[in-house]
Amino acid sequence: MSETHQPLGGNEAEKRPEDSESSGTDTELHKEKKQKTGATSHVIPISRRKSYDENPRMSSVYGEEKSNVPAWMKSRRSDKYEKYEKYDKYKAPVIASSAPENKPDERYNKYMGAHDTKTDDRIKRYGSSTTPTPEPGKKRKNGDDEDSIPAPYSNLPITKGSDPEYQPFQSRIHDKSYKDINSIVRAHYNQRTQQSKYQGSRTKSPIYKMRNFNNVIKYMLLGDWVKKSPDPEKPTVLLDLCCGKGGDLNKCEFVSIDQYIGVDISDQSIKEAFSRYSRNKVHFIPQNGLKGRQRDTRRYNFEACFATGDCFGTSIPDILEPNFPGIIEGLFPVDCVSIQFALHYAFESEEKMNTLLNNVTKSLRPGGTFIGTIPSSDFMKDKIVKKEFIDEGGKKFGNELYSVTFHDDPPADGVFRPPFGHCYNYSLKDAIDDVPEYVVPFESFRAFCEEHGLILRYKKNFIDIFNQHIPKYFSKLNKNLIEGMKRSDGKYGAEGAEKEAVGLYIGFVFEKVSA
Repeated sequence: MSETHQPLGGNEAEKRPEDSESSGTDTELHKEKKQKTGATSHVIPISRRKSYDENPRMSSVYGEEKSNVPAWMKSRRSDKYEKYEKYDKYKAPVIASSAPENKPDERYNKYMGAHDTKTDDRIKRYGSSTTPTPEPGKKRKNGDDEDSIPAPYSNLPITKGSDPEYQPFQSRIHDKSYKDINSIVRAHYNQRTQQSKYQGSRTKSPIYKMRNFNNVIKYMLLGDWVKKSPDPEKPTVLLDLCCGKGGDLNKCEFVSIDQYIGVDISDQSIKEAFSRYSRNKVHFIPQNGLKGRQRDTRRYNFEACFATGDCFGTSIPDILEPNFPGIIEGLFPVDCVSIQFALHYAFESEEKMNTLLNNVTKSLRPGGTFIGTIPSSDFMKDKIVKKEFIDEGGKKFGNELYSVTFHDDPPADGVFRPPFGHCYNYSLKDAIDDVPEYVVPFESFRAFCEEHGLILRYKKNFIDIFNQHIPKYFSKLNKNLIEGMKRSDGKYGAEGAEKEAVGLYIGFVFEKVSA
């Protein structure tokens, strides 16, 4: 028996059956109908409110014949590397973290030193089954495992409680004595990346003006020394070693590069750098690049790829090629190698310094530039000779913003011999919390660069760089960046404790002069 239902309109559609005036009559009709037919099953009233089965039969249209399951419903194990095709010079894959073990490619033997027998030194990733083990006799404390992942959502402001005040950075690394330098640095910058998301407005940071000053210095160095490719048909490529969270992406757009390659030991920093790039990348980059086209100054008009790796212990092809097949052949040699506020870690040993400089010189084209910023050994020498220490032991100097604490008694004449392994702990308020670094005796560094075919073209301390170039860049740089350096006297630059803190650093430029 079938029933025809007329559509309900007006207010009738909103009436429930039990509220209807005819509900009683309907019930009597159902009883009478049941008595006449002798049916033993009950009749379920049908209404628009409830026209479905409360206990539907569990089944699927794909349950009977699995061979007809659409591709998007099938489950199969996918190879996470198959999405990377042959690397195109204008279409770079964007992010990489780890890769299957590959045999060395003979095409990249030039990156390998004569005594290099290292097979695989890639950085361990989050989620690795291998965890660091403390030395015998030492117990692990909370926070020791730098690779541990916090509980889901535990760091979100809604779970932490909102605080209108700016939260300065505080490190949670314990028992650094038995950790190697790579583990400490990676853990520090992983934590720094995570905490920076919830600190509040950067304008409230105690080193806000100092950060702006340092950024302006990097704009000046890159703006003056990134040289375009001599071949107008080739893209301008920049390799950013120890790229961190992508803080120099804006500067790369400022100098109009076409390709960016970022490498860093901190996987959290690499993720943040990729996220920052993705949010601000132009929606479309033509196949032939931007030649003859106007760049969108509000976005990144260059292609970029990012990879986690230790450029002081691993060759560039071993870091990039497994994740981006063909990248070395497609984009190298590059026009510029940049390493900002990080080269001092290489002076832990001669082996690390040679690995870094080998990566630099083999990656650069002849005429390409190597640009960086490092702590000044001359500044340290001056502090030591004048005995301007802030502790009784004669190992620490600095002020309320920064401090340098030598592990061993510094030489009385301030000259560090031999040039490697002279460790100190560096602290910068709201940025770096007692992280080990190494003295970079500049003349020794210069000699090593010359051995690798790199000739010094420029070297100045930050104060001199600023004074020399600010007239040229004052009207070119972002207004907020410039205003962020305004001093108490109305002029621009560093003053007081900030001036001493930035005075610790120098900028340098080397040029590759041989193939």
